[in-house]
Amino acid sequence: MNKLCPRSYAPFTLCVVLSFFGSQNVLADTKALSHELETVRGAGCYSYGDNETPAQAKRAAMTIAQEDAVRNHRVFVESTSTVRKLQLEDDLIHTVSAGMLEQIRVEKEEKKGQEICITVSAKLSPVSFEDLIRQRANAKEIAQVAQTPLMPQSQGYGLRVWVDNADGHYIEGDRLIVYVQSERDAYLKLDYFMADGCVVHLVPNVYRGQALIHGGQTYSFGGDADPEHILITHPFGTETIKAMLSAVPIEDSGHDAGRGCDESRDYLQRLESDIRKGSRGARLTGVDRSVPLVTTSKTVDTYTKEKPGPPRRK
Repeated sequence: MNKLCPRSYAPFTLCVVLSFFGSQNVLADTKALSHELETVRGAGCYSYGDNETPAQAKRAAMTIAQEDAVRNHRVFVESTSTVRKLQLEDDLIHTVSAGMLEQIRVEKEEKKGQEICITVSAKLSPVSFEDLIRQRANAKEIAQVAQTPLMPQSQGYGLRVWVDNADGHYIEGDRLIVYVQSERDAYLKLDYFMADGCVVHLVPNVYRGQALIHGGQTYSFGGDADPEHILITHPFGTETIKAMLSAVPIEDSGHDAGRGCDESRDYLQRLESDIRKGSRGARLTGVDRSVPLVTTSKTVDTYTKEKPGPPRRK
């Protein structure tokens, strides 16, 4: 049995390289390379104030027109119910407008007083757009399940789980650090559900084995002195840190130590079944906590920061 050591000690060498796990899912925030492109059109108007210039207003109107073009595309229209149900509209609009539109061209520009209106056309890959919606929806659905408690709750298990960014929002290239603190000695199971549909087992895993943590001590994962380093990269979307504590180890009947990660949906179903069965003949009780995360590409982060204030859209 390997005991986890407090945050200052790192006895193993493990690097969680998310770019490796996500290499087969480069869907979002990049231009389509090989898919057939379709033409999209959109229009937008922006009324600027005394502290703004016509050039700033034109850029704002262009942004509104590009987003209008994305909303008008058949793929988005056909997916409206799913997108709204999962609250993905802003994420998808920003991602496509910022990095997936090609050959953007101004077809018409009008200025009336301090209002500028622009009509644009652009090219967009419907296959890439469909893939993006599918990936974002899958990530959101997995997160909803992962954030639902699976462990029968027991009194006496105080557990805090938090991350280094208080709002849970991470940008491409950021490092993620997870902190755990328990009120009593117990076995920890800590998983990271990523936006590509993969779950990385931070503990236990082939490097750490079962993790017995001690009450009152703070443990970190991903810090400078820790064995694992977690770098945010594509694909992006909704993610989850899930921690579970119990008096006995939570066994995983299907875990293969040779795999870098598990498929999230299969793992959650297996985990729920294993918890119902108990561990080594003992009924499993404890506590279950999760931290929701949102990851974003640098391109989309820059795009949203540069967007104008509330405009009048055509």
